[in-house]
Amino acid sequence: MAVSFFLEKRANKAGELPIRAQINIKGITYISTIGISVNPACWNGSRVSRSNSKNSKRQTGAEINQLLNNIENHFLEWERTLDWKPARDEIKAQLDRVLCRRDGDSFFARLSEFVEEQSDIQQWADSTLLNWRAFRHHMEQFKKDVTFGYFDESGLNAFVTYLRTKKHLEENSVRKQYKALAWFMNWALRKGYTTQDTITRYRPKFKVLDKPIIFLTKEELHTLYHFQVPPTGARVRLTDMKGKAYEKRVEASRELELTRDLFCFCAFTSLRYSDMANLRKRDVAEDYIYVTTQKTNDRLPIDLNPYSKAILEKYRGQGPGDYAFPKLNNVRMNQYLKILCELCGFSDPVTRVCFRGGRRVEETFPKWKLMSTHAGRRTFICLALSSGIPPQVVMKWTGHSDYKAMRPYIDITGRAKSEAMDVFASSLEL
Repeated sequence: MAVSFFLEKRANKAGELPIRAQINIKGITYISTIGISVNPACWNGSRVSRSNSKNSKRQTGAEINQLLNNIENHFLEWERTLDWKPARDEIKAQLDRVLCRRDGDSFFARLSEFVEEQSDIQQWADSTLLNWRAFRHHMEQFKKDVTFGYFDESGLNAFVTYLRTKKHLEENSVRKQYKALAWFMNWALRKGYTTQDTITRYRPKFKVLDKPIIFLTKEELHTLYHFQVPPTGARVRLTDMKGKAYEKRVEASRELELTRDLFCFCAFTSLRYSDMANLRKRDVAEDYIYVTTQKTNDRLPIDLNPYSKAILEKYRGQGPGDYAFPKLNNVRMNQYLKILCELCGFSDPVTRVCFRGGRRVEETFPKWKLMSTHAGRRTFICLALSSGIPPQVVMKWTGHSDYKAMRPYIDITGRAKSEAMDVFASSLEL
């Protein structure tokens, strides 16, 4: 078996010559370009002579040489398994496999491999897979022919700038996309798919501000729990956060009622939407529910109270199959929850400050517009802590493994206690 590499004579627009591979196995020869071109001044006859040089696609000499080594090693191993004379199409298929031609550019082919492997190992939830789908979409729009070698310091900055100025993402979202790229690139380094390791050392600065934690107060939860959803077609007069009156027509009252109950169940039990939606009848005992969380895969016993018991009893036998509740997907439930909270009059202004496109942006919304299903879990945590339940007990219910994730909630309830003390002191009138 012999694999050799040489340059074509015809140059591209950048003055570079394409690399061709000549593969000889059991008397069969196959010759093909490998999709990479180099400056002939940097070619020593079989490899790129300067490891830190870059071609017009910003692939480094070291990365190109690594690919050539991978091709050579692949065919060495493949030949050992052969007990027949391969056809040229078989050799071509093997080269395509190394170069990931079946899936387009190797960067995106390796990304598919990464997602497939890690989703299996880490047991990713659907929401995590959606996040990686979004990452791939951003990357494809950023640069369709992107390579691993592109991401030196200049390439990393270009990606961050694109997310800020072209996609207008908030700074926290930009940071998440960068972390996703770092995770993928580090995986590719361990696999030997690239030698581009700038991302292991380079850390751009992100101006991330804490977002307000959206949860319902005790009074708001009481209002929502007892709220009678008007029938479909009814018109309700409301007041916006500036005090201006307006009218809203009620739609899908049955779905709104289900949303109310499912959200309140999360607020009474600390469950995430995913764990509530996957709760099975067999997981429900008289005074407990047993939940294997989708996010952490922990099995948690969670105490039931009279409110959560009442909701379970209301929907007994109404869930499909073995499910405890009727099905309502997260996207639709979020939409209905906003409408529901608007009908309940949760219009207090909430101000959010963030950096978007490199600029500080301050926006104010009525509270109902910021509501999501996860606010149910946040409501449970905040109300439990503010009622004096120790954090370590709350963590037993929520499944938090350390205080770091609980810190924002503890800070909120700490401020609430300080304000309560002020009210108490003013009421004494000594």
